[in-house]
Amino acid sequence: MKKRPITPIKLFDLSLEKAELSLKEKEIIEYIRFTGVFNQVSLTKDLRLNSKPPPLSILCKICKKIGRHMPEHFKDVQSWSVSQSEYGVCWDANLICSTAWNCDGERLSPEAGTTQYHTFVVHKELFYGLDF
Repeated sequence: MKKRPITPIKLFDLSLEKAELSLKEKEIIEYIRFTGVFNQVSLTKDLRLNSKPPPLSILCKICKKIGRHMPEHFKDVQSWSVSQSEYGVCWDANLICSTAWNCDGERLSPEAGTTQYHTFVVHKELFYGLDF
């Protein structure tokens, strides 16, 4: 299994600044980085987001905006994302988070029969919930 590219935190924070995100987009990133573990329902409910467009699709757009300012790393993450996918597709939000797994090595997802919703966890280097 391909190892996840670790995000250089200074580069990420600089790219986040340059991405010119809206206040709502910044709120989504702050929530994810502070909370650590989330799903689409918790994201929608806790931030009082509309269900359309789906918050996870908004997250992908946010990651593309950030990724434009760290193109080599984003390209590496996208390649890793394809290697992680059951279907061989890239999920752009893997720049910030990825699917959570349980102690038995199963994805936390409806397809795996482990949760009602896909569950995601922020990458360790981007988590700041304990330092905020």
